[in-house]
Amino acid sequence: MAQAENLDEIQVKELRECIALTMAKNNSLASLPDDCATIGLPPMDIKINSKPWNMRYRLQDLNKSELLEIAQKVLGLYPNANLSDAYIEITQNNVHRISEITRRDVLAVLDNLDELFGEIDLYEGLSTLVPENEEPESNHDPYFKLKNDIEQHYRRNSDYSHGDALIKYGALTCSQTRFISLIEKLLHPLVRREQEQLDLAEDINDILIRDGFTVSVSDEESGYPVYKVHRITPGVEGVPKNIIFASINTKPDIYFSDAINNNVCVRNKTDALIYDRFLTNSGLLWDALVDWWNAQEENINNVQNQRTLYNRLKLSVGKSGSLGEYALFTSYYLIFRKELKCKLPALIPQVYLHYDPRTIKQRGGTPLLPRQRMDFLLLLDNVRIVIEVDGKQHYANGDKASPEKYAEMIAEDRRLRLSGYELYRFGGYEFIDTERMGDKIKIGSESNRLAEKFFRQLFEKHNVIN
Repeated sequence: MAQAENLDEIQVKELRECIALTMAKNNSLASLPDDCATIGLPPMDIKINSKPWNMRYRLQDLNKSELLEIAQKVLGLYPNANLSDAYIEITQNNVHRISEITRRDVLAVLDNLDELFGEIDLYEGLSTLVPENEEPESNHDPYFKLKNDIEQHYRRNSDYSHGDALIKYGALTCSQTRFISLIEKLLHPLVRREQEQLDLAEDINDILIRDGFTVSVSDEESGYPVYKVHRITPGVEGVPKNIIFASINTKPDIYFSDAINNNVCVRNKTDALIYDRFLTNSGLLWDALVDWWNAQEENINNVQNQRTLYNRLKLSVGKSGSLGEYALFTSYYLIFRKELKCKLPALIPQVYLHYDPRTIKQRGGTPLLPRQRMDFLLLLDNVRIVIEVDGKQHYANGDKASPEKYAEMIAEDRRLRLSGYELYRFGGYEFIDTERMGDKIKIGSESNRLAEKFFRQLFEKHNVIN
Protein backbone atom coordinates (compact mmCIF):
# COMPACT_ATOMS: atom_id res chain seq x y z
CA MET A 1 0.00 0.00 0.00
CA ALA A 2 2.82 2.38 0.89
CA GLN A 3 4.41 1.72 -2.49
CA ALA A 4 1.17 2.64 -4.32
CA GLU A 5 0.86 5.85 -2.32
CA ASN A 6 4.48 6.70 -3.11
CA LEU A 7 3.85 6.14 -6.83
CA ASP A 8 0.77 8.36 -6.63
CA GLU A 9 2.78 11.15 -4.97
CA ILE A 10 5.45 10.93 -7.67
CA GLN A 11 2.83 11.14 -10.44
CA VAL A 12 1.08 14.13 -8.83
CA LYS A 13 4.42 15.92 -8.42
CA GLU A 14 5.28 15.26 -12.08
CA LEU A 15 1.86 16.51 -13.22
CA ARG A 16 2.23 19.70 -11.19
CA GLU A 17 5.70 20.34 -12.64
CA CYS A 18 4.54 19.72 -16.22
CA ILE A 19 1.66 22.19 -15.81
CA ALA A 20 4.06 24.80 -14.40
CA LEU A 21 6.62 24.40 -17.21
CA THR A 22 3.99 24.34 -19.98
CA MET A 23 2.39 27.57 -18.73
CA ALA A 24 5.81 29.21 -18.24
CA LYS A 25 6.97 28.22 -21.72
CA ASN A 26 3.92 29.72 -23.44
CA ASN A 27 3.64 32.99 -21.48
CA SER A 28 5.46 36.14 -20.55
CA LEU A 29 5.30 37.40 -16.97
CA ALA A 30 2.79 40.00 -18.17
CA SER A 31 0.45 37.48 -19.86
CA LEU A 32 0.71 34.80 -17.17
CA PRO A 33 -1.98 36.23 -14.81
CA ASP A 34 -4.60 36.35 -17.57
CA ASP A 35 -3.89 32.77 -18.67
CA CYS A 36 -3.99 31.61 -15.05
CA ALA A 37 -7.41 33.20 -14.67
CA THR A 38 -8.54 31.42 -17.85
CA ILE A 39 -7.65 28.00 -16.41
CA GLY A 40 -9.23 28.82 -13.04
CA LEU A 41 -6.26 29.77 -10.86
CA PRO A 42 -6.74 32.67 -8.39
CA PRO A 43 -4.55 35.84 -8.45
CA MET A 44 -1.12 35.77 -6.75
CA ASP A 45 -0.77 37.37 -3.31
CA ILE A 46 3.00 37.84 -3.72
CA LYS A 47 5.32 38.81 -6.58
CA ILE A 48 7.57 36.12 -8.10
CA ASN A 49 9.51 37.06 -11.25
CA SER A 50 10.51 33.54 -12.29
CA LYS A 51 7.73 32.15 -14.48
CA PRO A 52 8.22 28.49 -13.46
CA TRP A 53 8.40 29.39 -9.76
CA ASN A 54 5.44 31.71 -10.16
CA MET A 55 3.42 28.76 -11.48
CA ARG A 56 4.75 26.33 -8.83
CA TYR A 57 3.55 28.72 -6.12
CA ARG A 58 0.08 28.92 -7.68
CA LEU A 59 -0.19 25.12 -7.93
CA GLN A 60 1.40 24.05 -4.65
CA ASP A 61 -1.79 23.61 -2.62
CA LEU A 62 -3.91 21.92 -5.31
CA ASN A 63 -4.88 18.27 -4.79
CA LYS A 64 -4.80 15.53 -7.42
CA SER A 65 -8.32 16.03 -8.79
CA GLU A 66 -7.85 19.80 -8.98
CA LEU A 67 -4.55 19.37 -10.83
CA LEU A 68 -6.16 16.99 -13.32
CA GLU A 69 -8.87 19.55 -14.05
CA ILE A 70 -6.27 22.29 -14.51
CA ALA A 71 -4.16 20.02 -16.74
CA GLN A 72 -7.12 19.44 -19.07
CA LYS A 73 -7.59 23.20 -19.46
CA VAL A 74 -3.88 23.82 -20.06
CA LEU A 75 -3.77 21.09 -22.72
CA GLY A 76 -6.73 22.80 -24.41
CA LEU A 77 -4.69 26.01 -24.60
CA TYR A 78 -1.19 24.61 -25.19
CA PRO A 79 -0.88 21.00 -26.41
CA ASN A 80 2.29 19.59 -24.87
CA ALA A 81 3.71 16.06 -25.08
CA ASN A 82 5.20 16.07 -21.57
CA LEU A 83 2.00 17.30 -19.93
CA SER A 84 -0.09 14.87 -21.98
CA ASP A 85 2.15 12.00 -20.85
CA ALA A 86 1.87 13.02 -17.20
CA TYR A 87 -1.91 13.33 -17.48
CA ILE A 88 -2.33 9.92 -19.13
CA GLU A 89 0.08 8.33 -16.66
CA ILE A 90 -2.01 9.45 -13.68
CA THR A 91 -5.38 8.55 -15.21
CA GLN A 92 -5.55 5.77 -17.79
CA ASN A 93 -2.10 4.22 -17.22
CA ASN A 94 -2.44 4.31 -13.45
CA VAL A 95 -5.09 1.59 -13.71
CA HIS A 96 -3.58 -0.49 -16.54
CA ARG A 97 0.19 -0.63 -16.05
CA ILE A 98 3.08 -2.36 -17.73
CA SER A 99 5.19 -3.35 -14.74
CA GLU A 100 8.94 -2.84 -14.35
CA ILE A 101 9.36 -6.63 -14.48
CA THR A 102 7.64 -6.71 -17.86
CA ARG A 103 9.69 -3.77 -19.11
CA ARG A 104 12.92 -5.55 -18.13
CA ASP A 105 11.80 -8.76 -19.84
CA VAL A 106 11.03 -6.85 -23.05
CA LEU A 107 14.49 -5.22 -22.93
CA ALA A 108 16.08 -8.65 -22.43
CA VAL A 109 14.42 -9.88 -25.65
CA LEU A 110 15.92 -6.91 -27.50
CA ASP A 111 19.44 -7.99 -26.53
CA ASN A 112 19.08 -10.87 -29.02
CA LEU A 113 18.70 -8.46 -31.97
CA ASP A 114 21.61 -7.73 -34.31
CA GLU A 115 20.54 -4.10 -34.81
CA LEU A 116 18.30 -2.22 -32.39
CA PHE A 117 16.75 0.33 -34.76
CA GLY A 118 17.70 -1.13 -38.11
CA GLU A 119 18.48 1.47 -40.72
CA ILE A 120 17.14 4.51 -38.86
CA ASP A 121 19.46 6.72 -36.80
CA LEU A 122 20.16 5.45 -33.29
CA TYR A 123 19.27 8.75 -31.63
CA GLU A 124 16.07 9.05 -33.64
CA GLY A 125 15.05 5.75 -32.09
CA LEU A 126 16.24 6.64 -28.58
CA SER A 127 14.43 10.00 -28.78
CA THR A 128 11.17 8.07 -28.42
CA LEU A 129 12.01 7.83 -24.71
CA VAL A 130 13.15 11.45 -24.31
CA PRO A 131 10.81 14.22 -23.12
CA GLU A 132 10.68 17.48 -25.05
CA ASN A 133 13.80 19.49 -24.28
CA GLU A 134 13.91 23.25 -23.79
CA GLU A 135 17.47 23.47 -25.20
CA PRO A 136 18.08 20.44 -27.40
CA GLU A 137 21.23 21.86 -29.00
CA SER A 138 22.73 23.20 -25.79
CA ASN A 139 25.48 21.74 -23.61
CA HIS A 140 22.96 22.23 -20.80
CA ASP A 141 20.87 19.51 -22.40
CA PRO A 142 20.71 16.74 -19.74
CA TYR A 143 21.19 14.21 -22.55
CA PHE A 144 24.43 15.83 -23.81
CA LYS A 145 26.70 13.81 -21.47
CA LEU A 146 24.56 10.72 -21.93
CA LYS A 147 25.10 10.82 -25.70
CA ASN A 148 28.87 10.88 -25.13
CA ASP A 149 28.47 7.90 -22.80
CA ILE A 150 26.44 6.01 -25.42
CA GLU A 151 29.02 6.79 -28.12
CA GLN A 152 31.84 5.39 -26.00
CA HIS A 153 30.24 2.38 -24.31
CA TYR A 154 27.57 1.33 -26.82
CA ARG A 155 28.79 2.31 -30.26
CA ARG A 156 32.62 2.13 -29.98
CA ASN A 157 33.37 -0.41 -27.24
CA SER A 158 30.12 -2.47 -27.03
CA ASP A 159 30.20 -2.37 -23.23
CA TYR A 160 26.45 -1.75 -23.19
CA SER A 161 23.86 -4.17 -24.52
CA HIS A 162 20.79 -2.87 -26.34
CA GLY A 163 18.88 -3.08 -23.06
CA ASP A 164 21.61 -1.20 -21.16
CA ALA A 165 21.51 1.67 -23.66
CA LEU A 166 17.71 1.90 -23.43
CA ILE A 167 17.80 1.82 -19.63
CA LYS A 168 20.32 4.70 -19.70
CA TYR A 169 17.78 6.63 -21.77
CA GLY A 170 15.02 5.97 -19.24
CA ALA A 171 13.23 2.85 -20.53
CA LEU A 172 12.47 1.76 -16.96
CA THR A 173 11.42 5.18 -15.64
CA CYS A 174 9.78 6.91 -18.62
CA SER A 175 6.03 7.22 -18.91
CA GLN A 176 4.11 4.18 -20.08
CA THR A 177 3.08 6.12 -23.19
CA ARG A 178 6.74 6.52 -24.16
CA PHE A 179 7.57 2.87 -23.43
CA ILE A 180 4.69 1.78 -25.67
CA SER A 181 5.95 4.17 -28.37
CA LEU A 182 9.36 2.50 -28.12
CA ILE A 183 7.83 -0.95 -28.76
CA GLU A 184 5.84 0.38 -31.73
CA LYS A 185 8.98 2.04 -33.13
CA LEU A 186 10.97 -1.21 -32.83
CA LEU A 187 8.24 -3.06 -34.75
CA HIS A 188 7.75 -0.44 -37.47
CA PRO A 189 8.56 -1.63 -41.02
CA LEU A 190 11.13 1.18 -41.34
CA VAL A 191 13.09 -0.62 -38.60
CA ARG A 192 12.46 -4.31 -39.40
CA ARG A 193 10.33 -6.32 -41.80
CA GLU A 194 9.09 -9.78 -42.70
CA GLN A 195 10.22 -12.67 -40.49
CA GLU A 196 12.33 -10.53 -38.13
CA GLN A 197 9.37 -8.20 -37.52
CA LEU A 198 6.99 -11.12 -36.98
CA ASP A 199 9.37 -12.95 -34.60
CA LEU A 200 9.94 -9.85 -32.46
CA ALA A 201 6.20 -9.12 -32.33
CA GLU A 202 5.50 -12.66 -31.10
CA ASP A 203 8.28 -12.51 -28.48
CA ILE A 204 7.10 -9.15 -27.12
CA ASN A 205 3.49 -10.28 -27.20
CA ASP A 206 4.28 -13.30 -25.01
CA ILE A 207 5.65 -10.89 -22.38
CA LEU A 208 3.08 -8.06 -22.56
CA ILE A 209 0.13 -10.41 -22.25
CA ARG A 210 0.98 -10.99 -18.57
CA ASP A 211 0.03 -7.36 -17.85
CA GLY A 212 -3.05 -7.44 -20.08
CA PHE A 213 -1.52 -5.87 -23.21
CA THR A 214 -0.92 -7.16 -26.72
CA VAL A 215 0.75 -6.07 -29.95
CA SER A 216 -1.34 -6.54 -33.07
CA VAL A 217 -1.49 -5.30 -36.64
CA SER A 218 -3.49 -2.08 -36.76
CA ASP A 219 -2.53 -0.66 -40.15
CA GLU A 220 -0.34 -1.24 -43.16
CA GLU A 221 2.30 0.86 -44.90
CA SER A 222 3.41 0.03 -48.45
CA GLY A 223 2.11 -3.48 -47.93
CA TYR A 224 3.93 -4.03 -44.63
CA PRO A 225 2.07 -4.49 -41.32
CA VAL A 226 2.21 -1.70 -38.73
CA TYR A 227 1.89 -2.89 -35.12
CA LYS A 228 0.29 -1.07 -32.19
CA VAL A 229 0.13 -1.93 -28.51
CA HIS A 230 -3.40 -2.40 -27.19
CA ARG A 231 -4.86 -3.21 -23.83
CA ILE A 232 -6.58 -6.59 -24.00
CA THR A 233 -10.34 -6.19 -23.69
CA PRO A 234 -13.16 -8.61 -24.46
CA GLY A 235 -14.25 -7.87 -27.99
CA VAL A 236 -15.48 -9.17 -31.30
CA GLU A 237 -13.17 -11.59 -33.05
CA GLY A 238 -11.84 -10.57 -36.45
CA VAL A 239 -11.16 -7.25 -38.16
CA PRO A 240 -14.05 -5.26 -39.70
CA LYS A 241 -13.91 -5.35 -43.50
CA ASN A 242 -16.60 -2.86 -44.54
CA ILE A 243 -19.59 -0.99 -43.13
CA ILE A 244 -22.95 -0.78 -44.89
CA PHE A 245 -24.76 2.15 -43.27
CA ALA A 246 -27.03 5.20 -43.56
CA SER A 247 -29.70 3.17 -45.32
CA ILE A 248 -32.88 4.99 -46.27
CA ASN A 249 -34.85 2.39 -48.21
CA THR A 250 -35.86 -0.81 -46.44
CA LYS A 251 -33.56 -3.04 -48.47
CA PRO A 252 -30.40 -1.62 -50.14
CA ASP A 253 -29.65 -3.02 -53.59
CA ILE A 254 -26.26 -4.61 -52.81
CA TYR A 255 -24.09 -6.58 -55.23
CA PHE A 256 -20.50 -7.82 -55.59
CA SER A 257 -18.35 -6.06 -58.19
CA ASP A 258 -15.68 -8.70 -57.50
CA ALA A 259 -16.86 -11.68 -55.45
CA ILE A 260 -13.35 -13.13 -55.18
CA ASN A 261 -11.97 -9.96 -53.58
CA ASN A 262 -15.19 -9.37 -51.59
CA ASN A 263 -15.72 -5.96 -53.25
CA VAL A 264 -19.24 -4.97 -52.18
CA CYS A 265 -21.18 -2.18 -53.92
CA VAL A 266 -24.56 -0.54 -53.49
CA ARG A 267 -26.56 0.44 -56.57
CA ASN A 268 -27.82 3.76 -55.28
CA LYS A 269 -26.42 6.06 -52.58
CA THR A 270 -29.95 6.77 -51.39
CA ASP A 271 -30.21 3.09 -50.46
CA ALA A 272 -27.07 2.97 -48.31
CA LEU A 273 -23.40 3.92 -48.13
CA ILE A 274 -20.47 1.49 -47.95
CA TYR A 275 -17.30 2.41 -46.09
CA ASP A 276 -14.79 0.12 -47.77
CA ARG A 277 -11.45 1.50 -46.61
CA PHE A 278 -8.96 -0.47 -44.52
CA LEU A 279 -10.46 -0.87 -41.05
CA THR A 280 -8.60 -1.90 -37.91
CA ASN A 281 -9.45 -2.68 -34.30
CA SER A 282 -8.43 0.90 -33.46
CA GLY A 283 -11.91 2.15 -34.39
CA LEU A 284 -13.35 4.67 -36.83
CA LEU A 285 -13.13 8.42 -36.20
CA TRP A 286 -15.36 11.10 -37.69
CA ASP A 287 -12.37 12.65 -39.48
CA ALA A 288 -11.60 9.32 -41.18
CA LEU A 289 -15.22 9.01 -42.29
CA VAL A 290 -15.12 12.56 -43.66
CA ASP A 291 -11.86 11.81 -45.52
CA TRP A 292 -13.54 8.79 -47.13
CA TRP A 293 -16.56 10.94 -48.05
CA ASN A 294 -14.26 13.56 -49.61
CA ALA A 295 -13.00 10.91 -52.01
CA GLN A 296 -16.57 9.90 -52.89
CA GLU A 297 -17.63 13.47 -53.58
CA GLU A 298 -14.40 14.50 -55.33
CA ASN A 299 -14.80 17.92 -53.70
CA ILE A 300 -11.77 19.58 -52.09
CA ASN A 301 -13.92 21.76 -49.78
CA ASN A 302 -13.54 19.81 -46.54
CA VAL A 303 -15.91 22.04 -44.53
CA GLN A 304 -18.65 21.67 -47.13
CA ASN A 305 -18.09 17.92 -47.34
CA GLN A 306 -18.40 17.56 -43.56
CA ARG A 307 -21.75 19.32 -43.77
CA THR A 308 -23.03 17.20 -46.67
CA LEU A 309 -21.96 13.96 -44.99
CA TYR A 310 -23.59 14.98 -41.71
CA ASN A 311 -26.81 15.93 -43.53
CA ARG A 312 -26.76 12.62 -45.45
CA LEU A 313 -26.46 10.66 -42.20
CA LYS A 314 -29.12 12.81 -40.51
CA LEU A 315 -31.46 12.13 -43.43
CA SER A 316 -31.17 8.37 -42.87
CA VAL A 317 -31.87 8.86 -39.14
CA GLY A 318 -34.87 11.07 -39.91
CA LYS A 319 -36.31 8.53 -42.37
CA SER A 320 -36.28 5.90 -39.61
CA GLY A 321 -39.20 7.77 -38.04
CA SER A 322 -37.73 7.47 -34.54
CA LEU A 323 -37.65 10.74 -32.56
CA GLY A 324 -35.31 9.09 -30.04
CA GLU A 325 -32.78 8.16 -32.72
CA TYR A 326 -32.93 11.69 -34.11
CA ALA A 327 -32.36 13.19 -30.64
CA LEU A 328 -29.38 10.91 -29.91
CA PHE A 329 -27.75 11.54 -33.28
CA THR A 330 -28.07 15.34 -33.42
CA SER A 331 -27.21 15.83 -29.73
CA TYR A 332 -24.10 13.66 -30.12
CA TYR A 333 -22.59 15.63 -32.98
CA LEU A 334 -23.72 19.02 -31.67
CA ILE A 335 -22.01 18.47 -28.29
CA PHE A 336 -19.01 16.24 -28.94
CA ARG A 337 -17.74 17.52 -32.30
CA LYS A 338 -16.72 20.75 -30.58
CA GLU A 339 -15.30 19.00 -27.53
CA LEU A 340 -13.40 16.05 -29.01
CA LYS A 341 -12.55 17.52 -32.42
CA CYS A 342 -10.12 15.15 -34.22
CA LYS A 343 -10.63 12.47 -31.54
CA LEU A 344 -14.39 12.18 -32.13
CA PRO A 345 -15.54 8.61 -32.89
CA ALA A 346 -18.01 8.40 -35.76
CA LEU A 347 -21.56 7.63 -34.61
CA ILE A 348 -22.73 5.57 -37.58
CA PRO A 349 -26.50 5.27 -38.13
CA GLN A 350 -28.60 2.53 -39.71
CA VAL A 351 -25.84 -0.09 -39.97
CA TYR A 352 -26.38 -3.55 -41.43
CA LEU A 353 -24.96 -6.19 -39.10
CA HIS A 354 -26.66 -9.00 -41.05
CA TYR A 355 -27.85 -8.83 -44.65
CA ASP A 356 -30.23 -11.10 -46.48
CA PRO A 357 -30.73 -10.02 -50.12
CA ARG A 358 -34.26 -11.47 -50.08
CA THR A 359 -37.26 -9.88 -48.40
CA ILE A 360 -39.33 -11.56 -45.67
CA LYS A 361 -42.10 -12.05 -48.26
CA GLN A 362 -39.65 -13.83 -50.58
CA ARG A 363 -38.66 -16.04 -47.63
CA GLY A 364 -42.29 -17.09 -47.20
CA GLY A 365 -42.80 -14.96 -44.09
CA THR A 366 -39.91 -16.58 -42.18
CA PRO A 367 -36.84 -14.33 -41.97
CA LEU A 368 -33.48 -16.03 -42.41
CA LEU A 369 -31.65 -13.51 -40.22
CA PRO A 370 -32.97 -11.61 -37.17
CA ARG A 371 -32.62 -7.85 -36.81
CA GLN A 372 -30.53 -7.13 -39.88
CA ARG A 373 -30.09 -3.42 -39.17
CA MET A 374 -28.75 -1.65 -36.05
CA ASP A 375 -29.79 1.88 -35.10
CA PHE A 376 -26.22 3.03 -34.33
CA LEU A 377 -22.70 1.63 -34.29
CA LEU A 378 -19.57 3.06 -32.61
CA LEU A 379 -16.16 1.53 -33.38
CA LEU A 380 -13.73 2.35 -30.56
CA ASP A 381 -10.34 0.86 -29.72
CA ASN A 382 -11.00 -2.92 -29.78
CA VAL A 383 -14.67 -2.33 -28.91
CA ARG A 384 -17.80 -2.40 -31.07
CA ILE A 385 -20.80 -0.71 -29.50
CA VAL A 386 -24.39 -1.10 -30.68
CA ILE A 387 -27.03 1.43 -29.61
CA GLU A 388 -30.72 0.74 -30.09
CA VAL A 389 -33.76 2.95 -29.51
CA ASP A 390 -36.83 0.81 -28.99
CA GLY A 391 -40.18 1.84 -30.39
CA LYS A 392 -43.34 -0.23 -30.03
CA GLN A 393 -42.43 -2.29 -33.10
CA HIS A 394 -39.69 -3.96 -31.04
CA TYR A 395 -42.08 -5.55 -28.57
CA ALA A 396 -45.65 -5.19 -29.91
CA ASN A 397 -47.90 -5.81 -32.86
CA GLY A 398 -49.66 -2.48 -33.23
CA ASP A 399 -50.83 -1.61 -29.72
CA LYS A 400 -50.85 -5.21 -28.51
CA ALA A 401 -47.80 -6.51 -26.60
CA SER A 402 -46.08 -9.42 -28.34
CA PRO A 403 -44.17 -11.86 -26.09
CA GLU A 404 -42.84 -13.49 -29.27
CA LYS A 405 -41.28 -10.24 -30.54
CA TYR A 406 -39.83 -9.46 -27.14
CA ALA A 407 -38.31 -12.94 -26.85
CA GLU A 408 -36.81 -12.63 -30.32
CA MET A 409 -35.27 -9.27 -29.37
CA ILE A 410 -33.62 -10.42 -26.14
CA ALA A 411 -32.37 -13.64 -27.79
CA GLU A 412 -30.58 -11.55 -30.42
CA ASP A 413 -29.23 -9.30 -27.65
CA ARG A 414 -27.68 -12.33 -25.97
CA ARG A 415 -26.12 -13.46 -29.22
CA LEU A 416 -24.60 -10.03 -29.85
CA ARG A 417 -23.15 -9.78 -26.34
CA LEU A 418 -21.72 -13.29 -26.50
CA SER A 419 -20.10 -12.34 -29.83
CA GLY A 420 -18.29 -9.51 -28.02
CA TYR A 421 -20.46 -6.48 -28.84
CA GLU A 422 -21.47 -3.96 -26.20
CA LEU A 423 -25.19 -3.26 -26.47
CA TYR A 424 -27.14 -0.34 -25.00
CA ARG A 425 -30.89 0.14 -25.32
CA PHE A 426 -33.04 3.22 -24.91
CA GLY A 427 -36.81 3.23 -24.62
CA GLY A 428 -38.54 5.57 -27.03
CA TYR A 429 -40.47 7.02 -24.08
CA GLU A 430 -37.20 8.42 -22.64
CA PHE A 431 -37.31 11.06 -25.41
CA ILE A 432 -40.89 12.16 -24.74
CA ASP A 433 -40.00 15.89 -24.81
CA THR A 434 -38.70 15.59 -28.39
CA GLU A 435 -41.54 16.28 -30.80
CA ARG A 436 -42.28 16.64 -34.46
CA MET A 437 -43.40 20.16 -35.46
CA GLY A 438 -44.47 20.11 -39.10
CA ASP A 439 -41.44 19.16 -41.21
CA LYS A 440 -39.01 19.75 -38.34
CA ILE A 441 -38.13 17.95 -35.12
CA LYS A 442 -37.59 19.89 -31.89
CA ILE A 443 -35.24 18.15 -29.45
CA GLY A 444 -36.26 18.62 -25.82
CA SER A 445 -33.81 19.69 -23.15
CA GLU A 446 -34.26 16.42 -21.22
CA SER A 447 -33.55 14.38 -24.36
CA ASN A 448 -30.43 16.45 -24.96
CA ARG A 449 -29.21 15.95 -21.38
CA LEU A 450 -29.93 12.21 -21.56
CA ALA A 451 -27.84 11.87 -24.73
CA GLU A 452 -24.94 13.91 -23.35
CA LYS A 453 -24.86 12.03 -20.03
CA PHE A 454 -24.90 8.64 -21.73
CA PHE A 455 -22.15 9.35 -24.27
CA ARG A 456 -19.99 11.12 -21.68
CA GLN A 457 -20.18 8.12 -19.32
CA LEU A 458 -19.55 5.74 -22.22
CA PHE A 459 -16.46 7.68 -23.32
CA GLU A 460 -15.14 7.90 -19.78
CA LYS A 461 -15.52 4.12 -19.48
CA HIS A 462 -13.49 3.56 -22.66
CA ASN A 463 -10.94 6.35 -22.00
CA VAL A 464 -12.04 8.49 -24.95
CA ILE A 465 -12.57 11.22 -22.34
CA ASN A 466 -10.58 11.24 -19.11
